[in-house]
Amino acid sequence: MNILILTAKYGMGHYTAAISLKQELENKNINVRVVDFFELIFPKINKVIYSIFNILVSKFCSIYNFFYSFSANNNMAPFKNIIRKRINRLIKKDNIDIIVSTFPVCSKYISVYKKKNYIDVKLYTYITDIDVNKEWITDETNLYFVASYETQRQMLKYGISKDKIKVVGIPVRQEFKENVDIKNKNEIVVMGGGLGLISSIEDTLKKLLENKEVHVTLLVGKNKKLFEKYYNKYLNMTVIGYTEEVHKYIRKAELIITKPGGITLFESIYSKTPIYVINPFLNQELGNAKFIESNKIGKVIWNKKENIAQDILNLLKAPSILENMKQNMQKLKDSLENLTIIDCVEGSV
Repeated sequence: MNILILTAKYGMGHYTAAISLKQELENKNINVRVVDFFELIFPKINKVIYSIFNILVSKFCSIYNFFYSFSANNNMAPFKNIIRKRINRLIKKDNIDIIVSTFPVCSKYISVYKKKNYIDVKLYTYITDIDVNKEWITDETNLYFVASYETQRQMLKYGISKDKIKVVGIPVRQEFKENVDIKNKNEIVVMGGGLGLISSIEDTLKKLLENKEVHVTLLVGKNKKLFEKYYNKYLNMTVIGYTEEVHKYIRKAELIITKPGGITLFESIYSKTPIYVINPFLNQELGNAKFIESNKIGKVIWNKKENIAQDILNLLKAPSILENMKQNMQKLKDSLENLTIIDCVEGSV
């Protein structure tokens, strides 16, 4: 069996989900290939496209949110014929049996391809946030894998039949699923997602680190500017650049301060590390933040004027509250359907 996973590197969450799925499938001896859809269809300018996206998110988030809303409510698929030919070459070359999408545009174009080519290749779509918009919905998707029962209810409102929706969570690397529950007292992990963005974090960090009982691990990824700014600045803060061992840091922390991206959300759930979110502002992250609040697995600060550092310190001094959040995370894990793509292909569901 040959499986093609199509994804995109917008904020890295979709791509990380694809890599996690690849790891899961390869453990079952399945041939898997991950392809960046924008590298496939725009081989010469995809880096420019991603650069523009990064600028919009970091500098002009209101413009980004406008385009996000516009895309969510329109089902346009430009350059259909050119893109369909490139998809066809890829599928024929690798003799693909199943296509998995972790990005809505990929699902849209594969649906067009299936209709025009009268091909019966299966299309499975993994929705990588709690909230779902119409952009994810396509006629030719065989199954949707979604993050939560809240997502499932939204899908039902769009007219998708319940038997086409599998509530499995968002894919995370297998390391996050290991049953390890050792927390270091007053350990905080701070990470900002693929673009390193956390609103108004600098002042909060400074105030937090005045308390010598607190230790902060700052994960900056490939952001060299942040690394140089904070490396060796505080005795009770460790700065980590790009690492494949994020799971080790999240699992041992009592609290993670982060952006509410879908992947990070489920990495925290599997690690049973309560989530602290400061001023979410991107459209797709607002639904994730509300999910954190409604399921009581963390705390969301919507008002910048709050004394965030003191609020975090108060939370660390309330072990019963943190323990309740961890228990709620366990309940969410237990509620997920325990199945994989292969289970669906083999007809066991």
